[in-house]
Amino acid sequence: MGAEEGAERPGLGRHRRTYRPQRRRPSAYALLLLTLVPFSILTYLLTLLLGAFFGWEGADAAAVLGGLALLGPFTIRALWYRRHTRVEFRHYEKGLVAIAADGTEAVYPWPSTAVFTNGSNRYKLSNPEGTVVTLGAAHRSPALGGEKIRGLRTRTAIRGAQLPQEEEWGPAILQGVRDAQLAPAVETALSGGEVSFGELVLSQDGLTVRRRRGRDDFTTWEDVDSLSLTAEGDLLVASRGSDFPTHFARPGYQVPNLEIFLDVARRLHERRSQAARAPATPTPAEPTPIDPESAARDDEESTSDVPELLALYVTFGLGVWAAWRLGTRQEIDGPGSALLAAIRAAFGGFFGAVFGLGLAAALMAVPRIVGELLVESLIRWIRHRRYVAAAALALCTVAPPMALLLVLFRAIPSRLVPLVALLFFGGWTLLLAMRRCSASERLIVRHLPDLPGVFLVVLAVEQLVSGDVLTLTPAAGLFFPLAIWLSWRGWRKLKDSTRPTVQAVADIALSVELGLVLTLLMVWLANVLSFTPPQVTVVRGVVEKVQGLTEVHWLYWLAAYTVLAVGSYAVLRWPDHVARIRQRLRPARFSESRLPLGITANFARRSLSGINVGIMVALLFLVVLAPVSEGAWKRPVAERYALEVQRRQYAEGAAAAYKEIHQQVSAHPRAAARLRDVILAVHRAAPSPPGEPVNRTALDIARQVGRFQAATLALDDPAPQPAQTPEADDLDGRLGQLDESQQRTAEREQQTDRFAELASLAITRTFDALDLGDNQAVQLVKEYLGGLVEDGPVRKIFHRWGEGIGRPPPDGGRLVRIDVRRLTTVAYDSTRAAVERADAGLLAFYGRFGIGIPTDDTSLTRAVDLANQHRYLQQGTGPCSGCVNSTTSGSSTGGGGGRR
Repeated sequence: MGAEEGAERPGLGRHRRTYRPQRRRPSAYALLLLTLVPFSILTYLLTLLLGAFFGWEGADAAAVLGGLALLGPFTIRALWYRRHTRVEFRHYEKGLVAIAADGTEAVYPWPSTAVFTNGSNRYKLSNPEGTVVTLGAAHRSPALGGEKIRGLRTRTAIRGAQLPQEEEWGPAILQGVRDAQLAPAVETALSGGEVSFGELVLSQDGLTVRRRRGRDDFTTWEDVDSLSLTAEGDLLVASRGSDFPTHFARPGYQVPNLEIFLDVARRLHERRSQAARAPATPTPAEPTPIDPESAARDDEESTSDVPELLALYVTFGLGVWAAWRLGTRQEIDGPGSALLAAIRAAFGGFFGAVFGLGLAAALMAVPRIVGELLVESLIRWIRHRRYVAAAALALCTVAPPMALLLVLFRAIPSRLVPLVALLFFGGWTLLLAMRRCSASERLIVRHLPDLPGVFLVVLAVEQLVSGDVLTLTPAAGLFFPLAIWLSWRGWRKLKDSTRPTVQAVADIALSVELGLVLTLLMVWLANVLSFTPPQVTVVRGVVEKVQGLTEVHWLYWLAAYTVLAVGSYAVLRWPDHVARIRQRLRPARFSESRLPLGITANFARRSLSGINVGIMVALLFLVVLAPVSEGAWKRPVAERYALEVQRRQYAEGAAAAYKEIHQQVSAHPRAAARLRDVILAVHRAAPSPPGEPVNRTALDIARQVGRFQAATLALDDPAPQPAQTPEADDLDGRLGQLDESQQRTAEREQQTDRFAELASLAITRTFDALDLGDNQAVQLVKEYLGGLVEDGPVRKIFHRWGEGIGRPPPDGGRLVRIDVRRLTTVAYDSTRAAVERADAGLLAFYGRFGIGIPTDDTSLTRAVDLANQHRYLQQGTGPCSGCVNSTTSGSSTGGGGGRR
């Protein structure tokens, strides 16, 4: 089977070289064995798992299966290696002869051989008889599969041969086929014939794609924008033809003689382009005509970076947002928490970037999937009169996304509508910045849009998650002038277009943009200016009255606007017919007049356009305002409602406690006699001049003593009852209930203040003669009761008991009865803990109050001094002789009454 160097073969010429696969070394077999070991172990473990699951004793069976999983593929691959080492490829001047392991030959003359290649430099050769051989480089995996050729019955002689010296035989095959087939193909095409490359047919008129069913796809060379190869070696044809896909892609492994096809197609394309430019006689001063292919390629190169940059913005934007949300999730109050925040931010950034990478890949794949697989197939099926299949495809394509959008819009309209506006106007601005900056020679200028691009993604994600970027943030005010300017610029750009369809759509686009901006601006003003519930009610009432002025359903306005839009399109699309109709309707007596009909018609047209825009803006504003404003105003209204309900509940509990104290003191006057010593001790700690109101320091001390007394009661602080939100889902119901809740809260607070005054008067009347006026005593008692009732769990317990969901509260006698030792102990422990938290002088505190409270001390002076110390730690002002202060407040120990 060997061939002598230089020997000739009839029809193929002189023999040049023979190529044979390399013999495998023992290391290759050992490497193959190591590669199959993990697969064998996995098979063994899965067999044991299945045996344990079904209750089989399958240890031996698992070992057998694991051995077969190792030796079976190894044996098959080893036999394949040995078999393929006996094949030969003899290279001749005019062809190639492939000799299989069994000695059969397959001849491939260059003039009739079809060569298929792909990006991995794998080759498939086919002769007119349909005999196929596949081969590739020695360092690559075997080229398996893909031997079938459309329209030809094939038989595979050699499959996946791996040959060394790829740099020799690979270019030799391509060059031989090119030299033998390129010139005849070009001559046939230029002479008016057709050249077939599988299902692709080239001719002088254009490119045809043969279809098995229906009509073939055809595009003229004038409509072809580009013919190119992708990075993966696939063929990509961009065309503007109505009978051809906009982007036609075909794997390079399916196009025979791909290089010859591209060469012939580009020559025909260039020839037709030159013929189209021939009528315009160039002058010496004119520049050289630009090749459409190169122009399209340059334009493609100038815009090819935009999707990649947008993908990077999405990736890094999600990473930044995740890092920021996780990093600021908890408050930072030390180095440890700062380190944990940094770790959380790092993890958040990593996982956010990974998710953003997947999302960016999906977003980049959507146009290709929708455009090439769905839209192109839909157009092709309609053109081929496959209406049922086209309708089914359209239904399956449009129905799920529309259903998803409808569900999302009904669920969170207040987030989706601002998100759409943010992405639309923000993305438009970003694209303009990228176009302006990409042409700069300075690197820093070209990368200026990167930070705004990432920031736009962060804002979009935050808007989707929290829904407050464009409706609650004060800085969003900068967005609205920019959006209005972009709307006006886009409208002018669409109006200047030469296409009637684009001109007709200009008013619609401007209306939608201004309607969205106006809606968001209305909601933003209501939130930023902190509209109260009555103001929100007034605004909504005005909007409803404006909507009621139309006195018709909004669908009628939509129908009227549609008619106006269709009329505008008709005027722009068929101006000759409109002018003819106008001429017929013009009276004869005005035919010779010189009235400014042109100016009048232009004014009428502009007025009609303005009416169109105004109607659509009002329509969109009134339709979208309700769901968007409800979502934006609903949260602050609900929060205010919850706070008002909570205030009302606390006021009810405090009123019940004051009422109980008043009844107890009225029935048992001596029960409050001990409070006389408290009031006197407070007055001595912070005296007030006779006849004047009690100073603020004394009131604060009395309130702090009341808090200590509430702690001595050993009452469990009940869990706060969640405020009930309104049952009505509409905003009007929420506003009405909020107004009612505020009114009830105000009434309860007034009632609570009256009960507190009555209880204070009742307690003061039980006192004997005091060194201070009755008015001062009432004020101190009222403040003491405020600390006892309102600043602790007492009011919560009384309220829950009144609602029938809690245990009975303590009686009035227990509330006003004072255990001096217990009170002093609580005051000492609470104040010492406050000193430690404030990082004050703990030793100075021990020096004044001692370590522990003496059990034989029955004076209230010590508890009042501790209350004054506790107050001084928080305020740092007022008389407090010998008190210690926080080291961070700027004051020192007060030897003479502290600061004022």
